[in-house]
Order: sequence, then C-alpha cells, then structure tokens
Amino acid sequence: MSGPKLLVLSASTGNGHLSAAEAIVAEAKSRGLAARHVDTLDFTPKGFQTWYRGGYETLVRRRPAAWGHLYRTSDRPLFNYWFQTRLDAAMCRGIRRLLQAENPDWVVCTHSLPQPTLATLRRQFSYRTAIVVTDLYPHRMWLRGRPDWYFVPQEYSRTILERRIPWSKGHITVSGMPISSLFKRKSSPADGKVTALMTSGGIGGGPLIEAARAVAEAGVHLIIVAGRNAALRDGLQAAFSQSPEVEVFGHVDQATMAGLMERSHMLVAKPGGLTTFEALAMELPFIVYKPFLIPGQEEGNADFLVQSGAGVSVGNAEELGSAVSRLAADPAKRQQMAADAKSQSMPDATKTIVDELIRLHGIRLGQ
Repeated sequence: MSGPKLLVLSASTGNGHLSAAEAIVAEAKSRGLAARHVDTLDFTPKGFQTWYRGGYETLVRRRPAAWGHLYRTSDRPLFNYWFQTRLDAAMCRGIRRLLQAENPDWVVCTHSLPQPTLATLRRQFSYRTAIVVTDLYPHRMWLRGRPDWYFVPQEYSRTILERRIPWSKGHITVSGMPISSLFKRKSSPADGKVTALMTSGGIGGGPLIEAARAVAEAGVHLIIVAGRNAALRDGLQAAFSQSPEVEVFGHVDQATMAGLMERSHMLVAKPGGLTTFEALAMELPFIVYKPFLIPGQEEGNADFLVQSGAGVSVGNAEELGSAVSRLAADPAKRQQMAADAKSQSMPDATKTIVDELIRLHGIRLGQ
C-alpha cells in the first residue's frame, strides 16, 4: 500500500504554526509522500483575513491583557468559545474546494482555525484529521470536532487532553514539537565573551529596547532580533549605534535564526511554542522575560521551562540584568540548563508524526 497523501493546514497568525506545518511537509516529502502546506486564511474572505491576522497582532502588541482575557474566556464553553467556533466554521467554508482538488488521505492541522469546518465537511469527503497541538496546554479551541488523532508536545499535554476529552485516550501520540531540522546543536558557542540572543517574537512586541539596555549593561555580547517590526529595529539600531557589542537584526529566516542560536550561550525571549522547542533542541538556556510574554498559552510554556530546569523567569529589567549576569558568570549552571533542555527537546518530532501517519494509513480507527 502506498503512503498517505497529506494536506497540512496552518494559519498565518504567527511564525510558529507556519513553521510547524513546513517542517511536517518537508519530512513527509523526504520520505516520498505527497504533501502540501496551505495557509487556511488564504481560503477565507479578505475581510476575515485582515481581521484575523491584524486583530491578533494588534491585541498582542497593544492590548496583551485583552488578549489574555479572550484566551481564558474562550477556554470555557461560554459565549466567546461558541461565537468564535461558529465564525470560524462560516469563514472557512472555502476550504471545501481545496479538499475537492487535493483529495487528501489525512488533513493535518497545526492551527485550530479549520477544525470546525473540517468536522462538517467529513460527511462529504473520506479524509481523516490529525491535530498537531503547538502549545503545551491544549486550549478548548484545539478540541473542536472529533479528530482521528492528536499529536502533543509533552506527556503533560497528553494528561490534560485526556482529562478534557476522555474519548481521546488511545488516539494521542506524544511527539514533541515539529520544528525544522535546522535547529540542532552542532557545536558549543565560541570561547570568550558570553553571547546572549534576545527576541520578543516575529511581531516584535514588548519593551525590547528597555530589555536590551539591561542585558547590554550586564557585560555580554548581545544579538537582538526585532522581527517584522521595522520601527523597533530602527529604534534599536539608533539606540546602540555606538555599541560594538550589540548586533541588531530585523526579520530573519529559520536558517539565520538557527545560526544565531548556535553562536549564543543563552536566549532571552517569550516562550512561544516553537521558540521554546527550538531553544530546547539547540540546548540553549532560556530566560523568560515576562513583559514579552503573551498572556494565555505562553504562561504554561514558561512554567514548563522553569520546572524542567531549562529556563528561568524574570519580571522586570533589573531582574533581567541580574539573571544574565549570573548565568554569564556561571558556566556550570549554563551547562546544567543545556543538559536539561536537551533532555526535554524530543528533536525527532517531525519524524515521529510522519511515522505515525504512515502506520495509521489504512488502519480503521474506532472512536
């Protein structure tokens, strides 16, 4: 029997969902499988695309507390959850023509957006669905419909998922997070001055300039990635134009980001799902800077990093400078955090996911 044909659906609300989808498709194609990645938003009305992409970014950057409120209230079966679910189902009806054209064996979702529509369209098509949860905590948005299989990043995630939807027992694989194969530690950072890498995510939110000053004053070499926020990049370049120990980048591709991680001794960042597991795979001690953090899904990721020993969490610029100074002066602590990170990384997640889909191909799944 030939292998399954995969259609991988993401949504461009952030780099993580897209990166996870691309990693799965790359692995599938390397195994000779037919696989395609599609941004679900490309099959929705233009106004919805603008609202979904722009609204998320605006809330996260300018009103993080409002985003946190929406995240928490939509995790319960109340108005916000049902409104968003019905809206998603109505707006994503355009993926019907995609399913007709592709005729996939499996539709794999790295974002929850298409799930309500996929649950309805299964009456007309023969595909099965797999959900790749790209956060440690499986929010209610990931639970919509009745997928055939779940892939989750940690045993912690499986426990919560099974508690929330008991029928999922026996339909979950703890795979790790599907990240690009570029993120794998090849060598130790160069001897000499300790290097800290700092980013507040693709949208470049949060008080990055204030945080950068605190880290630079800790006496380390600092690399800053400002993401897509061109104004922030320009402000950082102006602020540190006379500082030879500070490098400023704007948006970078995955290969560049992996190279910057390879050069670094620690990462100062917000714990997005993919960023968290990229850092783990690169064996990079993680300093969670709370003012960068998106309330909701990233709070659980931060707790995981601290509890696993791979990270520490700080709440203001003064604490950040102190944490960087302590880690810079303590190579044994950095080595232990790197070992803890490696133990949690599960770097073969994409292979695990594709292996499981191949295994499941042709097997009748009872629910």
